[in-house]
Amino acid sequence: MLNASQTCCFSGYRPEKVKGWELPNGIPPKEIESSIEEAIIRAYKSGYLFFISGMSRGFDLWAADKVIKLKELYPIKLFCAIPFDEQNLYWSDVVKKQYNDIILKSDYVYSMSRKYTPDCFYVRNKFMVDGSSRLICWFNGTQGGTSFTLRCAKRKGLEIDNLYEQQMITY
Repeated sequence: MLNASQTCCFSGYRPEKVKGWELPNGIPPKEIESSIEEAIIRAYKSGYLFFISGMSRGFDLWAADKVIKLKELYPIKLFCAIPFDEQNLYWSDVVKKQYNDIILKSDYVYSMSRKYTPDCFYVRNKFMVDGSSRLICWFNGTQGGTSFTLRCAKRKGLEIDNLYEQQMITY
């Protein structure tokens, strides 16, 4: 298993949950993309070498893709924590390709379940938090998996890097 003191996980929303994120091509809004990159570099400079993505559409995939790109500059590794094997079955072809490309370029892949179960996303989120000491997230108060993950991370004492709060300060 990864060393939690050097491991950071990601959590954020799917594109349809945030106004302005509904881009059909799977590409993140530029301000989100640059915020993710800056957060990963900050984490690396603080000693983080391993990054866990839950591989859901939106923030998770954008963060994973950014780790893949930054691997060319930094000695970091990507761990894909998949909630169940066929989670991408009903996604658009563009996002499926993005997902599959990330899986192929990642360093580790672990699936929580062969098939969908009602709690597989929560199991995945808890797995990521339990194996990490830092969370990079984009949380604006909307309830769901990201709020659950953030609550778990706070209870466990993880460092929290909420890019939404930083973006609100910037604008």
